[in-house]
Amino acid sequence: MMLDPPRLRRARAEDAATAAPLLVQALDVLALELAGVECLEAAVPLFHELFRLPGNRYSHAHAWVLDGTAGVVGVLLAYPGRDEALLAEATLDWLRARAPGRALVHQPESDPGEFYLDALAVAGSQRGRGLAAVMIDSLCDAARQLGHARVGLLVDDAKPRARALYERLGFVADGRREVAGHAYAHMTRVLPARTD
Repeated sequence: MMLDPPRLRRARAEDAATAAPLLVQALDVLALELAGVECLEAAVPLFHELFRLPGNRYSHAHAWVLDGTAGVVGVLLAYPGRDEALLAEATLDWLRARAPGRALVHQPESDPGEFYLDALAVAGSQRGRGLAAVMIDSLCDAARQLGHARVGLLVDDAKPRARALYERLGFVADGRREVAGHAYAHMTRVLPARTD
């Protein structure tokens, strides 16, 4: 029996139970900083709540999920780079309201002229199957259909395998960023022009 291949679709608020742990995994140290906790598992409830809410950077409104035979097996967050500061500030305002006195500062990651891939994760049981590449290529197609000329992302200097994947998929390093005390390469992929 032939199984349907996984497909990328826009996320819904009810995907939070499976998407939030994957987002926390992808965000890693940034999730710890934003949640004000010391272990990733402790950050999941906060990101579960953010994912369900509209109007913030980690909302389902900016997410796509990869549906497989085992349910949601991957998640990515992406939005126009020009929207990053507004989304980030809304998120930080929400976090400050929950924990007054916390000093949270937005550190820019994207460029205004790109469609920004903020986070990407594939479930551990599904890794090594090329699903991240499928998700990225599908996102690039969606970004092109939305009229974007390029997709940008950050890759942690401590993750050379991730950088190698992005390079195989056509991303080129074009700058540096520091976020939450970690060094990242900013990479972009130029998209073919729309012909319709």
